[in-house]
Amino acid sequence: MHAVLLVNTKFTLWPEMVVYPYLLNNGFQLYKDIINPYPPAFTFFLALISKIFGYTPYSFQILSWLQVIIIDLIIFTLAVKTTKKLLYGLISAAFFIFFSIPFGVNGLWFDLIQTPFIFMSVYLFYRFLKNEKANTLLLSFLFVIFAFFIKQQAAWLALWYITYLFLFNRNVLFDNIAIFQRLFAFFFIIALTHVWILNNLGMLKEFISWTVIFPLFTASSVPGYVLLPTVRQVTITLATLLIFTPLIFNKKSNGKIILYSSIPLLFFAYPRFDYFHLIPLLAVLSLLIGPLIDTIKSVRFQWKIVSMLSAIIIIGFSARYYMNNWSYQIRFLEPEITSAASFLSIIVPKDETVYIQNGPDQLLPLSGHLPPKPWADEFPWYMEINGVQRRVVEGIETADTKFVVFQPYTNKNTYDLGSYKPAKVVNFIDENFQNLIPINNSLWLKIKK
Repeated sequence: MHAVLLVNTKFTLWPEMVVYPYLLNNGFQLYKDIINPYPPAFTFFLALISKIFGYTPYSFQILSWLQVIIIDLIIFTLAVKTTKKLLYGLISAAFFIFFSIPFGVNGLWFDLIQTPFIFMSVYLFYRFLKNEKANTLLLSFLFVIFAFFIKQQAAWLALWYITYLFLFNRNVLFDNIAIFQRLFAFFFIIALTHVWILNNLGMLKEFISWTVIFPLFTASSVPGYVLLPTVRQVTITLATLLIFTPLIFNKKSNGKIILYSSIPLLFFAYPRFDYFHLIPLLAVLSLLIGPLIDTIKSVRFQWKIVSMLSAIIIIGFSARYYMNNWSYQIRFLEPEITSAASFLSIIVPKDETVYIQNGPDQLLPLSGHLPPKPWADEFPWYMEINGVQRRVVEGIETADTKFVVFQPYTNKNTYDLGSYKPAKVVNFIDENFQNLIPINNSLWLKIKK
């Protein structure tokens, strides 16, 4: 069922998922030549996959869909194991299947790849609190560590575990100091391995700058980076959680710790909110469907109403999504993008670099062209970092770039995507390039004067 829904709804191929591996496979160095604020493991994995299967969307779709089906199977298996009921396992899987697509599971991004690790970690932490077996706690934190080295936000979950144990199971926390020492040693070994490899590749300084300093100290203060949810998005997100309100008010419920452990997963959508960042949250909540069914019969009427109204909100949100997105289409790879890439591959010689100004960077792998070094999305939270625009301009000059693909800026807020103008880059291009020919209704090809 999930495969049918995935194939027939819009797939989101985020441009970075294609551009990152394309540049890596063509001599660009991660962090030094490619501005990337994420750990390297998944990006290098994508580079390997792309080297084998190419940069067509089908390999990325299959990778994403296989990951989604794996999540389905894990949810089903552990829901059955938790509730001892096959039907509850099926309902839990169905919950994730039908609601995950409106939440953006049909797309490739770091959050999708780390979801099984997050899910297994929460489940194992729940199991540990039930049986207090040290190995279960060890495995739970190991999964968090694996998730962290895919995307740093997993640290929120580790912080929650430690806080919970300190507040409610302090003896258990201190009794398992040896476990935490082993976990710290394991984390330290992986981190040192990153340092050693990246230092040998000559990009350690840039790695620390973009994956440690930028997210921890710089990003939140850069204009345009923080994107808070709208009232509608807050309503949908809260409704998803409030479906499980009856579990809170049932003293016998075994699902409370899973529900409480899902709260830190809300922070996965900070600082730039989008529903697809909540896929790990939705997967964890799906494990609570069985306990919810068992609980809802015995709770007070008002909590039943809260749960039912919340479910209605989510069902309405999902139904609307399916009606608006029931088509085989790839977001960021629409026909006008592929035709523009074909145009570029014919007009611009293969050995010429192309700078993308405010346009779709996926044109690079689709047309077979490379940008000047360093490459960075024209996002304000990258371009407003001290020295980045200067390096970009120097890169255009050094590569003797003769062609620019330009998409006119919109007249929205200064730091909105599509409106933001990196001043030094824009001034340099305006002074040194001129319009040559329109590519389509929204893109122009500029040539060096």
